[in-house]
Amino acid sequence: MYDVNDTIVAVASPTSDQRVIIRISGPETKKITSCLTRNTQYPTRNTIQAANLIIDDELEIESQVYFFLSPHSYTGDDLAEIHLYTNPAVTASVIDKLLKAGCRTAEPGEFTARAYLNGKIDLAQAEAVNEIIVSSNTLQLAAAEKLLKGRLSQKSAGICTEIMETMSLIEAGLDFSGENIEFITRQKAIERLTGIKKQLEELLAGSINYEAIIDLPSAGIAGAPGAGKSSLLNRLTGTERSIVSNQHKTTRDVLTSLMQLAHCRCVLFDCAGLLTEHDPDLSGLDELSQQAAIEALRNSNLVLFCVDLSKEDWTEDISIHKLIPMNIGTKISIPVATKCDLISERDAGCVPMYNGIFFAHAVQNDSQGEKMQGVQLKDKLHTLQELFGVEFNPISSKTGAGIDSLLKTIDMKLIGPDVIGRTILTARHKKAVTEAIENVSESMEELTIGNDEITAMMLRAAYQALSAIPMYIGTGGHIDEQILELIFNRFCIGK
Repeated sequence: MYDVNDTIVAVASPTSDQRVIIRISGPETKKITSCLTRNTQYPTRNTIQAANLIIDDELEIESQVYFFLSPHSYTGDDLAEIHLYTNPAVTASVIDKLLKAGCRTAEPGEFTARAYLNGKIDLAQAEAVNEIIVSSNTLQLAAAEKLLKGRLSQKSAGICTEIMETMSLIEAGLDFSGENIEFITRQKAIERLTGIKKQLEELLAGSINYEAIIDLPSAGIAGAPGAGKSSLLNRLTGTERSIVSNQHKTTRDVLTSLMQLAHCRCVLFDCAGLLTEHDPDLSGLDELSQQAAIEALRNSNLVLFCVDLSKEDWTEDISIHKLIPMNIGTKISIPVATKCDLISERDAGCVPMYNGIFFAHAVQNDSQGEKMQGVQLKDKLHTLQELFGVEFNPISSKTGAGIDSLLKTIDMKLIGPDVIGRTILTARHKKAVTEAIENVSESMEELTIGNDEITAMMLRAAYQALSAIPMYIGTGGHIDEQILELIFNRFCIGK
């Protein structure tokens, strides 16, 4: 896979930054680094040295060189990092000079691969390094940090120890089958294996698929034409992505925009207002818009169902609310009562409030300019709840009232209230745990009918499957080289 006897080099910092970090690791690190600095004094301990890099006969650049000597380095080999402020052309010249001095360009993930191969980190921690680099939301970052800290490795290692102890007792009984010696009773062994299986099942059931939190979730805004969907999209995303107009049916296509939440980013989309099948004004263009809207909503993770709170007649909205589950196969996750700024309290001078959310006065109700007086916000929301059978979240896209609360609700709906803090399993980890459960289950069946040799064989298979999660080098386990290549090839060069 990799030649660990080579000295490798790569740029380890983002290419867009002026501050460049060039990383070198391998047995010839000190000798090769000195060719750039005229410094023949090799460090004898981890240290930082100020050095002028010799680019050519006329150009020298100030830099800091960090030396980490074996085995006290990230890779376990001698490692140096050259830190300098420069441009891409000079960086390329430095790399070229190091290559001529005996370095080889590092392969993707090769620095982390050496850390693994030299026993500095286990395989699950190596995977975590890349996940930290590529994480795009706080859930991914938190999950990767847990992997890097070895929490999953510790759990799986503890279960592996229990499997090995039980297997050893069963195999010892086989070795002394001719003697009147019983190392563990059959009943006690089954109890142990039952406990091991339960731990594995809890690990699997209490975990989250890592790949599931990599893709951006999506939320669609649904409702009747004129329900304030476009205004809501603009307010939630902080953009003017969607055209807002008093004229109905202005949104024809599906419009998407990114929305930043507390724990992740989300794709939010606005689409044409939904229409009842018996709408007399339904045109061919309307039908195409409806198909696009329904398809987009069907593929969403959740739906924001919007109802204009300032309306007097919600008959159309009730019909659409009933049709949505039938058309998109999704429950209405978050009912939203829009345009709450158009509702004023009965008492003059009083600021409307609902569940601690304050709403500013608005003196105009509709295009006729009629004032809404004497209708309380609480009463309207209570009526909505009775009509639709769900409690609505009151918001105003104009004033921003209720938006922060809605964002928190969307965030928790998308990630789930129990996601934070749960163990994260990648597809490889999940496969290893599943195989271990299957092997332990088979071992219990074989033990019950007295096939101790097959029991021991199945437990050994369970141990090998589960131990592949952390898999330290030198522990006697086996990891296919193709698996290692698959893991480390996802890294970027320099990591």
